Amino acid sequence: MAQQLEVLRALVWSRARGYCEKCGESLPHSWALHHRKLRSRGGKDAISNFLALHHECHNLATDSVHNNPKEALEKGYMVSSWAEPTECPVTLPNGDTVILTEEGTYKYLERKGYGW
Repeated sequence: MAQQLEVLRALVWSRARGYCEKCGESLPHSWALHHRKLRSRGGKDAISNFLALHHECHNLATDSVHNNPKEALEKGYMVSSWAEPTECPVTLPNGDTVILTEEGTYKYLERKGYGW
């Protein structure tokens, strides 16, 4: 199980290109693998259910995902218990809207930015 999580962690890092998927800044050596559909809501360990986040963006800062659940739901950083992460878009730091695929890629729904 721990080995599988390390594989998923590496895939999420690769998809995010080493950047926080909330703020767009470079991730440090220690970063959070965030469940979009929380485990307490039935969320699974799947690449489409994970975001790469700074610990501050995850749950330490006042504007973090866990401290602002309304915004997190609006931007797709969290999904409801009845939702499927593969069907819920995420707003990236540059404004692009994507679906996180099971293959570890972004499926672009709308492009607004020029990279991050």
